[in-house]
Amino acid sequence: MQNDFFRTVDEFRETQPARKLISNALKELIPARNNWVGFVISLILGTFIAARIGFANSTVELLSKTCETLIDVQLAIFGCVFAVYSILLAFLSDGYMKRLAKIPVSKKTSMLKQSLTYYESVLFLYFINIGLSGILILLTDCLPTDVRLTSNLLFDNSLASIILMLYFVFSFRVFYEVKSTIYNTVVLFRASIAYRFLDFSVEDNDDDTNDTQGDVK
Repeated sequence: MQNDFFRTVDEFRETQPARKLISNALKELIPARNNWVGFVISLILGTFIAARIGFANSTVELLSKTCETLIDVQLAIFGCVFAVYSILLAFLSDGYMKRLAKIPVSKKTSMLKQSLTYYESVLFLYFINIGLSGILILLTDCLPTDVRLTSNLLFDNSLASIILMLYFVFSFRVFYEVKSTIYNTVVLFRASIAYRFLDFSVEDNDDDTNDTQGDVK
């Protein structure tokens, strides 16, 4: 028992720099066997929208309106995720944290550490996404609507589409991550309810035992 406590203390006492946390957050988006669907959907939607905006007659104006819509959605979801993270920390009882800390996910990570780290990564992902959207809004507001990079219109449209594709694929992939956030939240709350009823069962058994002993006396 003491070893589990000391291991948890070692997991949480280390303070990582922001760049390390951001790096860990970006790893959540790396295509893998369990999230390839989200990556493919994001790639298709991002490529389609980037091509439509990149080859449009009013690329700057259309991009500005699109980013303004996206940043409103991103801010709303960021607020919801931050609220869930705060509620989750308040919801974790002492007994529940003890149980999560004793469940090993790997040799160096407990389920408690992995769960909280995931929510931290999602918060950083939305922070990056909101920052990128804000930068694009500022750029589109500063640039003239008929701005050109070169004299070759096809090259300008293609370059703009490629850059926008990276942005939209990232944005849609972060948005798709809400699914995993909801799933992890549901799993934690369901496990918390199960553990609470285990505690209720122990309390009822103790009460029955005390009542039996009282009757015997």
